[in-house]
Amino acid sequence: MSFFFNTNNNINPIDNLIQLFRQSETGKLVKPIERQKGLIQTKNSTLSDLKLRLNTLYQAVKDLSLTGVASKFQVKIAVVSNADVLSATAQSSATSANHTIFVQQLAKEDTILSSSFSNSGFEILNSTGEGAKTINVTVNGISTDVNITISSGDTNNVILNKIASAINSTVGDVSASVVNPTSSTARLVIKSKNTGSQYAISMSDVYGNLLASIGLDSNTLSNRISSTDTNGGYLYSDVNLLDAQIIVDGINIIRGSNKISDVISGVTIELRKAQSPGDTSVSVTVQTDVSQVKGVIENFIKAYNDLMKFINEKTKTTAEGVRTTFSGDNMLMKLKMDLRLRVSSAVSSANPSFLNDIGIKINPDGTLVVSDSSKLERMIAEDVSKVELLFNSSDGIAVKLKDLINPFVQVGGVIDKRIDLGKEQIKRLDERIKSLNDLIDQRAENLRRQFAQLQSLYFAFTRQQTLIQQMTSILQ
Repeated sequence: MSFFFNTNNNINPIDNLIQLFRQSETGKLVKPIERQKGLIQTKNSTLSDLKLRLNTLYQAVKDLSLTGVASKFQVKIAVVSNADVLSATAQSSATSANHTIFVQQLAKEDTILSSSFSNSGFEILNSTGEGAKTINVTVNGISTDVNITISSGDTNNVILNKIASAINSTVGDVSASVVNPTSSTARLVIKSKNTGSQYAISMSDVYGNLLASIGLDSNTLSNRISSTDTNGGYLYSDVNLLDAQIIVDGINIIRGSNKISDVISGVTIELRKAQSPGDTSVSVTVQTDVSQVKGVIENFIKAYNDLMKFINEKTKTTAEGVRTTFSGDNMLMKLKMDLRLRVSSAVSSANPSFLNDIGIKINPDGTLVVSDSSKLERMIAEDVSKVELLFNSSDGIAVKLKDLINPFVQVGGVIDKRIDLGKEQIKRLDERIKSLNDLIDQRAENLRRQFAQLQSLYFAFTRQQTLIQQMTSILQ
């Protein structure tokens, strides 16, 4: 008794008793509910992880279920025999076929060069004089007047740079710059920004003789006289030299660009180098992109296996009989069974009709594996449409899986509802925990008052006992 009422202890004995009471009541009343809450939280977290994996698989089968031009199976590749001469890319709409291409001529930007002048000389100023000058530049049917002001003391280099600056700020389809063939000489280079005869450049003096003074007189410009190392003129005297010229499957083709996408349907060709007479034509083979199609299928297999392994792990019961989070859960067990059924059943509208027919087998644990990679690649290369139907026909594997998974991944779907139910349960359990803690607090305070009363009685009894002992001692 003295232990509970000894006021010399460092810890108040009543506080010690109340603490023991709280621990006991919390263990009996609150801890079981907290464990129940923790289990629901674990399940909700697992359901969120499950939905992520279902979403990944849903996107994979959604891709595989696409048809027509959007089909992931109709991806094409253009294989080129000589990549130094040209490159080619193929769209899904391209027809698998072999083509031959001979590149006779590349498309070029039209280019005009002025005569060569010494940087510090005054030949241009002496020829054209001071004051405002106007020249005209016509490209792609658009005619633009360009104004340049020549000042006293302007050197050849200064005047050429003034012309370049005025053209660049006024004309959209050409660029102009000053090039220095040597450290002491300069030439004006005027170049179209696009290739082809459509962008051929025409120029003329409108006011003054500025163009004529830099070696570009009317005769040179109107007759496309070729430039030389020192004289002004066109880099390409024949406007036809500006267009690309190729022979495709024996047909002569002329285009204004080295990027050609309107000759072979669904195929874009980029010319890189002109060939010489006697060179071998470049072969362009348009075919199914086996690697990419196989990659889409393998992406599906990975997503499917990640989901199946996750479900297996969360629903298993160990050899020792230990149950995991969702052991025996009806929803997951049925989902697992339905997934296996969708990938193992025959596709009536396709031939081949089973995954095994294209080199994919089902493991005992329900996961998929490419058991015969060569077979899969061969079937894709030989007739990808047959492989496609196995996945995206009306009862194809991807279509069936998409329909199965959709209710689980949609907003407000099966999993969201179950998670929301868990959250409601957690909310109610939190309220119950608070209520029980309040009850324990109330009981603890009642006990504290009772112990305090007992302590007061004890102290009173002790004082009386001491008084009696003193009186007895006196009487003796």
